[in-house]
Amino acid sequence: MSQLVLERGASYKKSLLKRLIPARLLNFELSPYFLIVSLVAFVCLLTFTTLIFSTNEVTKGYTLNKLDAEQQELVKEREIKDMQLSKVRALDAIKSTSKVSKMARPKSVAYVHGDTVVVSR
Repeated sequence: MSQLVLERGASYKKSLLKRLIPARLLNFELSPYFLIVSLVAFVCLLTFTTLIFSTNEVTKGYTLNKLDAEQQELVKEREIKDMQLSKVRALDAIKSTSKVSKMARPKSVAYVHGDTVVVSR
């Protein structure tokens, strides 16, 4: 009497895989050297990524410092312009202009209406 033994799963899948991929790639073993090299590569990749992102933050900080210095310079310029403008608007500066010195004072002032500022001579 002959007996037929059936395996679980299809054996043709395993044999097809073995035919397509060479045997030396299927017998891949993790040696301690491979693990050390892969760990070093991972640490280098992680360090490189951290360096890239920290460089971006440093660049942003440099840009912020540069903009802050520029703002301070603009504030100083604005204060100088405001000071010059206030000197020009001062009463002494207005009195000393030639336009004001040519003006004549009115002899008498009579208001047309008591509650308005309309004046007649």
